[in-house]
Amino acid sequence: AAQKDKVAEKISWPLVFAVFVDAAVDGLLVGLAFTASVGTGWCMSIATCIEMGFLGLSFCASVRNMTTSKLKQVVFVLGPSLVLAVFGILGDIIGTAMQSNPAVFVGFISFAIVALMFLVTQELLVESRETAGESIIVNSCLFVGMLLGIAVGAVLG
Repeated sequence: AAQKDKVAEKISWPLVFAVFVDAAVDGLLVGLAFTASVGTGWCMSIATCIEMGFLGLSFCASVRNMTTSKLKQVVFVLGPSLVLAVFGILGDIIGTAMQSNPAVFVGFISFAIVALMFLVTQELLVESRETAGESIIVNSCLFVGMLLGIAVGAVLG
């Protein structure tokens, strides 16, 4: 029993750090997106809610296996949500400040969008290959989903 308790208290700091950084980047991008346009902000918010919902479920399960301390579980699980909100506000403040210089604003938004698309696509393509192999259906669904996301952005934007 002592060995199980010792294992149960092993915190995976790289996982915790990755989730908090993901929440910060997502929040920053949502804040910047709202600065660019309200429709884009809503599109990013909806996509982020879906992504963070799945990430939150898996992260909660991981945290539950990492520690038996209820306080640590609450802090680790609520932390990313607070980080997301704070960085969303920060993104809006930065975006508003950068609007006075359109070239910098467009460059910053463009870089953020490309970086986000690269990370998401790379992660999803690797995961789909590991799960489904060379299945054309799985790969097609990934790109159809991206197309639908772009279409929703065009409708809302």
